[in-house]
Amino acid sequence: MVVLGSGSSGNCTLVEGARGRLLIDCGLSARETARRLQQVGCDPKTIDAVVVSHEHGDHVGGAAMFSRRYGAVIHTTAATARAAGLDPAGMAGLALHEAAAAWSVGDLTVDTFTVPHDAVDNVGVVVSCDGVRLGYATDLGFPTRLVYERLRACQILVTEANHDPMMLRDGPYPWSVKQRIAGRHGHMSNEAMRSLVAEVAVDATRHLFLAHLSGTNNTPDLARRAGRAALEDAGRPGVAVHVARQDQVSEVVET
Repeated sequence: MVVLGSGSSGNCTLVEGARGRLLIDCGLSARETARRLQQVGCDPKTIDAVVVSHEHGDHVGGAAMFSRRYGAVIHTTAATARAAGLDPAGMAGLALHEAAAAWSVGDLTVDTFTVPHDAVDNVGVVVSCDGVRLGYATDLGFPTRLVYERLRACQILVTEANHDPMMLRDGPYPWSVKQRIAGRHGHMSNEAMRSLVAEVAVDATRHLFLAHLSGTNNTPDLARRAGRAALEDAGRPGVAVHVARQDQVSEVVET
């Protein structure tokens, strides 16, 4: 897997098995998504599916055009499809699932689960293949017990580390925006991420990706330090920590 981009301007992650390839979200433009896929040696036409977590533009903005241009079927919930204005007539295909559904693309099994955010039907994702589990949860105000349950025992974790509370408090955003970000349907802080990772990281965990960092209210160094502290708390200091960036692809991870 590889994070093609993560942040408030566009989110997209590639997950690949032996017989299936999918994107989790497509908030970059179709052109930029294709460019970054080619950068990591993936032909955009080989993408089978795009999983759309929710309707915000930084997660769905390029999805319809990417589907139309490269033939990938979009998978999401009915409520998210309506809120995002996804029209099957303008895409290669639209598959609708319940928020707690499981389905397959080639040898990849996708399980979705509800997460709290100011969207109509936001989901996190677990992708499994040949005994390897990747857990993905961004854009959530706080980790519910369901989030803990679904992310436990994943070899690869991709989780939000959006903001440092002190930077958010003292930063330039209007107070109403600060309240939204820090609220229970906003975005997860470094400290909330630390609590989550400390509980769900296990012996099998090999990689932790910190995603959706704010460019204003966080820094890669602060997020990385919180991630390493979380793994120390879990007794898993050997897990590799990666900070996903908005402007470039992450390291490619193979398991």
